[in-house]
Amino acid sequence: METERPLRARLDPLHGEDEATRHAFSAWLRATRIPQVRYIALLTAAMYLLYAGIEQTVDADAAGLRVFAHALLVPGMLLAVAAMSLRASLQRWMWALLMIAPVVANAANLHLNAGSPQFLVFAPEIYLSIIWTFTVSGLTLRQASISAGAIVALVIAATVQLPMPTGLVQLHLFWVLAAFSFGVLAAFILERALKATFLQQCELTHSAQIDSLTSLWNRAHIEQRFEEERARAERYGHPFSVILMDIDHFKAVNDTWGHSVGDAVLRQFAELLRQHLRKADAAGRIGGEEFFVLLPQTRADQAVAAARDLQARINAFDFDTVGPRTASFGVTEYRPGESRVDTFDRADRALYAAKKNGRDRIDAR
Repeated sequence: METERPLRARLDPLHGEDEATRHAFSAWLRATRIPQVRYIALLTAAMYLLYAGIEQTVDADAAGLRVFAHALLVPGMLLAVAAMSLRASLQRWMWALLMIAPVVANAANLHLNAGSPQFLVFAPEIYLSIIWTFTVSGLTLRQASISAGAIVALVIAATVQLPMPTGLVQLHLFWVLAAFSFGVLAAFILERALKATFLQQCELTHSAQIDSLTSLWNRAHIEQRFEEERARAERYGHPFSVILMDIDHFKAVNDTWGHSVGDAVLRQFAELLRQHLRKADAAGRIGGEEFFVLLPQTRADQAVAAARDLQARINAFDFDTVGPRTASFGVTEYRPGESRVDTFDRADRALYAAKKNGRDRIDAR
């Protein structure tokens, strides 16, 4: 088992990640491939129109069916895929149609050409479409495998009925196998690289949002979360409040015991916030010994109660080296129509009043 786990991790960079991360990757992958799907669908539709014209000079049998299949049906499906890519609400159906289109194209090929003396002239469309499905179409590995697997099943079912010498049948099936194998391998390698890229982007994004000392959100992310909550409040009328807090006499900690002890106090203070806030709340360090808590769907009186609970827990905690410490709190509720700066300034004034009135206090405005 010890050797299996690293191997699985190498094959699948998302191995061991939670379901939310896997869903996020799937959504990210499909979103990034939308432009590819659109332009490849348009180009392939144009190529099929050109193919339909050339095909008539090679084999005039069933001319009407050939025109319908290669000038109307398949290009029409691909043009529909391109059009659906422009509307997010239609993209679920776009993926389904994109999976179906190569299967339909190959079913038409087999229907028109299986049993014909010129079957091998038209067989390259099968090999090319299998590779196209895996490496060019924009489908995920799983989607492409389902689509290409259906193509291979159709080809095998039709091939056993072909009146061809055994050697030619074997050669034809070999090329089908080769196209499928190379397609799977190329799609697998590409998707593995994309998974690694996605995880790196997630890590970079997370690092850019985190305060390196306390592992709480940093000021930039707290401001972003505030704007998101403000937008929800303006749209739905939900209240929310903020708490601004400051560790009392923190400069004396640094001056007496040094910055390494001060950093340890900040980390322990941050851990207290993490342990005693709701999952929906967002806690961050906005600079020095100053911390900020965003409380969604919380009125001012509820925020004051939350601040009192934090105050009691902080006062009861014995910090390493420095012993008990206190903090001052400024509490305010967002007022509809005001800016982030307005709310932050009011919380800051409340914090200043709490400190001015003796510290270890809560002021609400």
